[in-house]
This record gives sequence, structure tokens and C-alpha cells, in this order.
Amino acid sequence: MSRRREFFLGCRTALVATAFMGKRKLQGNKNELNRKRLKNEQDALLEQGLFDKASSHTSEQKWEDVEQDYEMVPRASYDDSKIVEGLPTKNADGKITRNLRKVELETHKSEDEADLETATEVEITQEANEEEKDPYAHLPPAERLTLLKEEIAELSSSLLEDPESNFKNLTRLRKMSESKNFATSQLATSALIPVFKALAPSYCIRPLTDAEKREKVSKEVARLRQFEQSLAMNYCQFVDHLATLAKISVSNSRNNKSITSQMIKRGSLACKVACELSTSSLRFFNHRNELFKLIIRRLNRRPSDPDDLEVFNRCLRTLETLLKEDEESGEISLEVTRLLCKTLREKKFRVDESVINIFLSLSLLNDYDPNGNKEADDKPKLKKKDRVHLSKKERKARKERIEIEAEMNRAEQVVTAAEREKFQAQALKELLTLYLNILKAGALGSDNGTATKLIAPVLEGLSRYGRMANFDLLGDFLEVLREILDTSIEELNSAGEGGIDDNNDDSNRMKVVLLCVVTSFSLVTNNASVGKLPISLDLSKFVTSLYTIISEISLDCDLELSSKSLRLADPLAGDRPFKPSVNVSTRTELLLRCLDSIFFGSKNGTASRASAFTKRLYITILQTPEKSSLALLKFVGKLVSRYDESIKGLWNTEERIDGNGVYNLGIERNGMIVDLDRSKSEAATLWENVLLDKHYSPMVRDGARSLFKNSKLHDKT
Repeated sequence: MSRRREFFLGCRTALVATAFMGKRKLQGNKNELNRKRLKNEQDALLEQGLFDKASSHTSEQKWEDVEQDYEMVPRASYDDSKIVEGLPTKNADGKITRNLRKVELETHKSEDEADLETATEVEITQEANEEEKDPYAHLPPAERLTLLKEEIAELSSSLLEDPESNFKNLTRLRKMSESKNFATSQLATSALIPVFKALAPSYCIRPLTDAEKREKVSKEVARLRQFEQSLAMNYCQFVDHLATLAKISVSNSRNNKSITSQMIKRGSLACKVACELSTSSLRFFNHRNELFKLIIRRLNRRPSDPDDLEVFNRCLRTLETLLKEDEESGEISLEVTRLLCKTLREKKFRVDESVINIFLSLSLLNDYDPNGNKEADDKPKLKKKDRVHLSKKERKARKERIEIEAEMNRAEQVVTAAEREKFQAQALKELLTLYLNILKAGALGSDNGTATKLIAPVLEGLSRYGRMANFDLLGDFLEVLREILDTSIEELNSAGEGGIDDNNDDSNRMKVVLLCVVTSFSLVTNNASVGKLPISLDLSKFVTSLYTIISEISLDCDLELSSKSLRLADPLAGDRPFKPSVNVSTRTELLLRCLDSIFFGSKNGTASRASAFTKRLYITILQTPEKSSLALLKFVGKLVSRYDESIKGLWNTEERIDGNGVYNLGIERNGMIVDLDRSKSEAATLWENVLLDKHYSPMVRDGARSLFKNSKLHDKT
């Protein structure tokens, strides 16, 4: 058996050796054939004159030939692009090819263009790549719309009936609002408004911590937590989707052909939904900052398109409502003020005047007194011997009790008086800093006069909130106000004679002068009354400027009209829409506030100035309307009661030759500026009282006669 086994093993070894030798011989023949083939190809290239010296070196290794073939391939050039290399690919023949991807270089673009392109890309990607299976595709459009409405209504009703069990329907509705189908997205978005209003609480839902996720809770608690987290997640994604859609409007998409009319309609709908959510209890819910940013982002210059103008006005009303209704807390007012101030700086004040007028609705600062708690803060600390002795255990219990009360207040969303005062201080700081930046930019004439158009609304707001300003900002404000005042007076003088022109430029400049005077006296009076003013400031520049323009104000046709007054459109304005001034006060009200600040709110009122202003006011009353004339006559009566001995001679014409000289009225428009104190107003005579005695209004006649009789009675006594 062993010999037979050895015989078979020897035969097997011989067969294997023979097969190996045969295989080796075949491989040698194959290599020989390859060498002959390469030689024939090189001879053919040599005859054609295309043989390269670099390829003349023959080699038995195949990878060198592959490398040479790769070198012979022409390179592709990419201009203004970036090449990104991906993972290599191995082909069926064993060759490895490189994968190069062309990426366009990014260019520097503005924020609005980047947002617009991002929103456009998202919208186009959704329309191109999103493939939804529509079960109603085979039905007619009317029947398909009916079934769609029924499905959305069923999802909404199930959520309102049992939200914790059907919270998955909320995700379904939210995804339907992101659909590429316009009808589906519009109906689902409209349906989500009452759903979120009904389900969302009036507080923020915080995410669960890792410890809370690991702990064991009951089924009811786990079910409630799952619903709350799903609600917060879906709402945040819904608001983010609205913010993406709201970036598209008619004004910023005129030169972009890839934007369709449906995208513009979705953008308008997104803004309207955001305004609706902001005025509801959802302003206290999660992601409210993104909701406010969405609204503020649409506040640019006043659009000319009717649809965009409607959205613009709705956003304005929404922000005004938020600031008016947040009088008790102040947290929302502070967030809106910060976001709005930051956005205005980023846009370099290229906004409409009505955007600045939003701050006039800031009810949080109505009762704010920055010096009210000065006495409370200055209370001396108790000495150690006067303190109540507490043991270590009692101190620990008191500390725990304070922490529990603070946690209860946070849970109940209670804002303490100290927190509210902190919100007021921060909001006032943001607002006054913004006002100062706009005034500086407008005084310097930077940004092509963009900030100059905002001077009037800023001064209106500063005249209201300037009394709360800190003493450190007083010098900066007064310096900027003087520059603006000088510029406005120079522009009025260079306009030539003729009074107010048709385009209301002089009217706006006069309003700026009045606001500068009111604001300056408001700033100085507040600091002086509090005791923060260590020196007396000379405001005669503002007094003289008011005296210069007081007679020209009577020629203004809009003397008793404000931005909220109803009026007909100007027929000479053409197609240009009427745009009233931002200031809510009329020019008569501003003039009376200026006069009251000079003579009754400060120490700038003297007898000579009172007589000069009385003469100038009588000249103005001859041209003003009835209501303004009555208001000015009442103010003259106040002046008579205070400066009786100095003003009574203006009504007396019997003994006027006293050697005091001649009253110099002055012609300011021709450059002849008369000094107020040197105009010799004591030598003037109020002959205008005779004309007012024949006034068309009986109330004006009675007022002029009453002043005349009082002066005569005083002379007799």
C-alpha cells in the first residue's frame, strides 16, 4: 500500500510540474507578443512623425506605459473656478481615474442679495428635487382642492381635540406647509396659525437635560414631555421656514428672473403670518427673536409696489402694538428695541422715516425716572452691631427661602420692579445711542443725505425721551443740535424771499429748527432740575434762531396739520404719493412748546426778550389760522401776567417819544440778522391789535380786545 501511495504522489507531482512549466511557457510567449506589438506601434508612430522621444524608452512594465498615456492626455482649464477632487474610481479594466468637481468662486455680495439668493436656491431646490406622491393627482382640480381642504381640516381638528395623542399630525401639517404645491402650502400655513395659537403656552419650553432624559417618569409625564418637545421643534422649524420665504419680495426681485410670482406671494404670506403670530400669545413662546427679526427685516425704504406696501404697513403696526402693550414687563420691548437699533445700524440708516417713528410707541419709558431711586440706592448700610444676629442654620434657611421665591417668580413669569427698571435703562441707552449716531451722521451729511432725512423724527423722539438722558451725553447732543440748527438756518436764508415753497422743503427745515429748540431746552431743564448741571449753559443761540423764523412759520399751509391729520392729496404732486412728515406734533404745538420752555421752563426769558417776542407774535397772528391765533393770544396773556411792567407799554400810543430809539424789525432773509436784545422792542407799538379787532373770527376779536382792555386798566391803576 505504501509503494502504491508513493507512486500516485510522484505522478501527481510530475503532472503539477508539467502544468506549471506549460503555464510559464505560455506567459513567456504572451510577453513576447506584447513586446512585438509595442515595437510595431512605435514603428508606425515613427513613420507618421508623431513619435515622442519621451516614449521611446521601452519597458517591460505595463504601469510605465499607463503613466505615459496619462501624460499625453490634454489638461482641462477652469477659469474663475475652484477644483475640488473627490474619491478616485476604479474601472472594470483595473484603471483608477480621478474625479474632479468644478466649484464656482464666491463673490462678495451684500446681505440682502445673499439672503435673496439663499431663499431663491431653497425655493428652486424644493420645486426641483422634492417629489411628493399626490394621491389626488388623477382627480379634477376642483375635487382635488376639496379633498385637500378636508384632509387639512381633519388634521387640525384632531390636534385640537387630543394634541398629546395626535402630535404626529402637527409634523404632517408642518411638512405640508413646506410643500412645492402652492395651494397645499398656503392652506397648511393658514391652518397652522390657529393650531399654534391654541396649543402653544404663553411661556418658553426649554429642552430636556440629559439627567431628565435618563430618569424614569410615569407614562403621563413622558407623554406630555414628548408632546411639548415636538411642539417646540415643529414651531421653530415653521418659523425658520417663514423667515426663508419672507426674504423674497417684489422690490428685491425685479432683476432676478428665477423668482416667480408664487415665490413673491409666499413671501408676503410669510410676513403676514409672522405679524399674526407676534401679536398673539406666541410672542412669549420659543424662537420669538427669529420671529421679530423676520418682521424687522422687511422694514426698508417705503416700497412703491401696493402688495409690498401693505406688508410694510402691517409690519409697522405690529411693532407699534408690541411696544404699546408691553408696558408692565418690558422684556419684549427691550428685545425689539435692540433688534431694531442693530438692524438700522447695519443698513446705515437707509430706512423710511416711519421706521424711526416706531420708538414713539415705547410705552415702557412712560413712567421711567432715572433719578427716582436715587435716595433708595444711597441708603447707608447697617453696621454690624445693628444687624440682627442669625445662626448658621437660620442663614442657610433664609438663603434657601430666597432661592425658592426666585424660582417661583421665574415659573410664574413675574417681572420684579428691579428687573423692569433694568429693562427701562437698557432700552433707553440703546435708543439714545441710536439717536446720537443718526444726528451725527445727518450733521456731517454722510451716506448721501440718507441720515439727514431722519433728523426730524429723531428730534421728535429726542424731545420726548431726552429728559431722561444722562449728563454725560448732554454735551454731545447740544453740539450736534447746534450744527443742525446752523445748517437749517443757512438753507432757509439761501432760499431767498418768498416764504414757503411748494415742495415743502422750507417747511421741513423750520420744523427741524423748532425741534432743535424744544430738544435742547428739554435736555438742559431735566439735568438742571435734578441737580446734575454744575454750570449754567447759554442757550441764546436757540432763542435767537427761534426769533428769526417765528414770522415765517405763519406762512406754512400745514401749520395745524400733523401726520395723522386727514387731508386731500396735492394735485400738483403728480404721481408722487403724499408722504406726511413723521412728527406727530403740529408746528403750532412745537412753537408753543418752544416759547413755554424759554419763558417759563428756564432762566433764558428776560423782559426785553418778552417784549420782542410779543411784537413778533402779533405779526404772526395776522397770518395764522383761527386755532393757532387763539393759542398764541393766550400765550401773550401769560407773558403779560409775568412781565407786566415791561410789556404794557406796547399797547400804549400816547407817550411813545421817550428817546429810546426806533424799533428795528430786521429782514432776516436778506442776511440782515438783527440781534434780539438790541432790536429796541421797547419802542415798538402793537398796531396789529387794531387789525385783530376786525378779525373774521369772533373769538380772536374778543381775545385781542381783552388784552387791550387789561393793559388800559393796568395803566389807570
